[in-house]
Amino acid sequence: MIILLWLLLALVPWLIGAAVQTVLRRKTQGVVYMTDAWIIGGLCCIGLAEVLHLAGAFGRLPLGRLTLLWHGGLAALCLPSLALVAGAWRRHRERFRILPQKGGSFVLPGFFLLMVLLQVVYVYCMPAITAPGDITVETLRSFQAADGIYLVNPLTGQAYTQGISMRYRLLGLPTLYTLIGSGFPVDGSVLVQNLMPVVVLAGAYMAYYRIARLLYGDDLRKKYLLMILVAMVFWCGEGVIWLDGYAALHGAWLGTSIRNLLLLPYALSLGLEKDLRRTWPCMVLCVLAEACICITFNGLGMCLLLLAVMGVLHKVSVSSLYRHLSSRISERGEERS
Repeated sequence: MIILLWLLLALVPWLIGAAVQTVLRRKTQGVVYMTDAWIIGGLCCIGLAEVLHLAGAFGRLPLGRLTLLWHGGLAALCLPSLALVAGAWRRHRERFRILPQKGGSFVLPGFFLLMVLLQVVYVYCMPAITAPGDITVETLRSFQAADGIYLVNPLTGQAYTQGISMRYRLLGLPTLYTLIGSGFPVDGSVLVQNLMPVVVLAGAYMAYYRIARLLYGDDLRKKYLLMILVAMVFWCGEGVIWLDGYAALHGAWLGTSIRNLLLLPYALSLGLEKDLRRTWPCMVLCVLAEACICITFNGLGMCLLLLAVMGVLHKVSVSSLYRHLSSRISERGEERS
């Protein structure tokens, strides 16, 4: 059952994301990358879970009904996506890129995949280190026991006497994990602290691979040298609690870890695109996803700040003043040489 769950976690987001990319790039006939599609589909699944979480937290819908709506919502997204992707694949098979392009040695990609496999085994087999203040597993179990969202205190099992913070009630990450585990006989602690970190770790490498692809294009060697460097950074930071390596290998199920490992690198890669008009829907997804899983300032978090800075820099880079200063600096450099 765990293998089936992992298979669904791989295929369902990819299918939804591939359909979204096919629609967004229908005019340009651009390449639909597997990594981009999986991240976009995952953000769409987070959005669906957040809608159901709000329905359960404020509409008092029981967990059983939310589970049915979750499965129905995924089916409603996957069936049209399958038809759309199948039609696009039949007409333009070259648009869908699943494996790395031909050319160059596959020694570096193989070494990188070996490092990732070791990290996956490490994350899945090692006992989880409990993060200070984290009660995700307890919250998931309280949802299942009470058949509802935030009906009882996860720490005491009793009904809330003084209510719960509105910001916590808006965070849908525990509900997402609860819905993912519905229908599978998997213990809550194993699902949250062992299975989901593997998924988040894979998503993090997909986000960094997108940055490598933007920086180095079709240069297979340089791309995978950067990916190997990222994997080594994760390994080297594994023993320090405030580094991303620790978050990736010991606490990847946390909302802050998902933001730092996946959302921020992906948002950065979107900001590096030359035509921001083509990537703004995915930028909005990043901002909304962070608001759904992390405690932010009224929903405004690091992704929005990063994209705002990237937008300002983009405007400055295309301004006439910037071009004038650049030309003057280059002219002075030529005169000195």
